[in-house]
Amino acid sequence: MREFLRKLKSIRLAIGLIAFLIAGNILATLIPQGLETERYFSAYPKLVATLIVETGFNRYFSSLLFLLPVIAFFFNLLACTIDRLLKESKKKEKRRHGPDMLHIGLLVLVVGSLISFSERKEGSVTMRVGDSVDLPNGQRLTLKEFIDERYANGRPREWTSVVDLAKGDAVVRSGVRIRVNDPLRVGGMTLYQATYGAEHEVELTDATGKTRRVARGEKDGGEGIELFFMTVDENQKAVVKVTGLPNVSVVRVDGMGTDIGPFKATLKAAPTTGLHAVTDPGYPVVVAGLLLISAGTALTFAQKLKETSI
Repeated sequence: MREFLRKLKSIRLAIGLIAFLIAGNILATLIPQGLETERYFSAYPKLVATLIVETGFNRYFSSLLFLLPVIAFFFNLLACTIDRLLKESKKKEKRRHGPDMLHIGLLVLVVGSLISFSERKEGSVTMRVGDSVDLPNGQRLTLKEFIDERYANGRPREWTSVVDLAKGDAVVRSGVRIRVNDPLRVGGMTLYQATYGAEHEVELTDATGKTRRVARGEKDGGEGIELFFMTVDENQKAVVKVTGLPNVSVVRVDGMGTDIGPFKATLKAAPTTGLHAVTDPGYPVVVAGLLLISAGTALTFAQKLKETSI
């Protein structure tokens, strides 16, 4: 048992594991991750593609090639940390706990990284003004406004989604702005401003002047008429299936407007925003590990400076 513990806390083992992880990480940055199997066989020779796929290197950071060395390094570092703490605790003076704090920080960092790799979840949603989406914490996010700011030459300057957060019927937060470099954090989830664009809608105006909008794939109508927005053709006209009018089955609608029974239908482009949601339960643990590493490094240097100044 002692021999096993001696080998477990070996510096050679630590150096070997670190070298292996560095080499693997470098290769993982050179080899695209998460692609379909066919993509690897089309991009690399058959033998290389087979090795990438069969070893799990196409998903390196969730494969045993990465996880096993990380776990081994964790226990190697844990054994070294415990051994050093025991030795330092026996000293009556000049105890140096800076390196201990640094080692503990590294251990916490490894744990946080493993939690992130295994539990991190991502998803995206495209929303128009007025659309809502339910969040995992029970709140409801509604897009109230989308601001697309541009420079004089037309280049994008800033994308901003203005949202409300509600719990049941009560608005919890109003007018919250989500920008490209200013995400929204709510209920353990981080929402990033990712993309922007536009979706086609058919605007229906009735005889009283009231309007409502029909998104692609939706139905609407009234007075015995049903309109179904099917798609947009190659001429950028909306293809609308009509039910309830004699001798009319399909109508093409452009931006100038087309009369369909009691309605005037007009093709519109509604601005959309793309929000990217990330849930990472390992993030607070990683931050705690980095803080411990920083504190341990600072304490180590402070102790060294104090000793050299005496």
